[in-house]
Amino acid sequence: MSFTKITFSQIFEAQSNIFDESLEKNDLTEILNLINSTIYIQEKIIEKDTELEPLMNEIVSDVISVVSTSLQGHYRLSVSGLRNILEISCSAIFYFDHKIEYLLYRDHDYKADKYVSTLINEYHFFKTSYIKTFYSNIITKERGLDSCSSYINKTYAKLCDVVHGRYLTLTRAQELKIKYDQSQFSKFMSMLEYTLGALFIMYILRFNDFENSNIMNIVKKTNTLKDE
Repeated sequence: MSFTKITFSQIFEAQSNIFDESLEKNDLTEILNLINSTIYIQEKIIEKDTELEPLMNEIVSDVISVVSTSLQGHYRLSVSGLRNILEISCSAIFYFDHKIEYLLYRDHDYKADKYVSTLINEYHFFKTSYIKTFYSNIITKERGLDSCSSYINKTYAKLCDVVHGRYLTLTRAQELKIKYDQSQFSKFMSMLEYTLGALFIMYILRFNDFENSNIMNIVKKTNTLKDE
């Protein structure tokens, strides 16, 4: 659908058509696995710390939201939402070990200003030395020094490019139409997997849980840990 003058009924009809085409042309099994793996992590972390439930609920809700948005053809908006998922994911794992900061954030509504780059640069978040404080044999598992923090930082940089509208991330440069685009949907699926890979890495290392095969399949793709 191209734009001249538009009504909400036309928008909803176009989105519905894109949704149907998205389901028809793609095997969404892997996306469902990603959603269910995120729910698995949510449940496991809440078991260990119920106070983090608001953040973990938000992560799951946002994952479902960006998937739904992409299925309706809003690809750039979906990828933009992934940055928020990464930021909240890093915050949740960080706050698990930093209770005072979490209570200030929750009870006094402190600014959510511990961005991914800040956590890595100022708190050494998920650098090798950081991981060693709770996972002593990380040296035998990590592919190289600071592999995990480098992956998280690289993911954040890619998502920031989209959020800030770097030219090559634009999806309407050629024309303004609401339509299904296989290439853009595939890019979203790739970035969804790439982003959740960061959450999955943090989860398995922080909580020493290497048992979920769906999670481990994504972690292997991140190339941050050595092959067993």
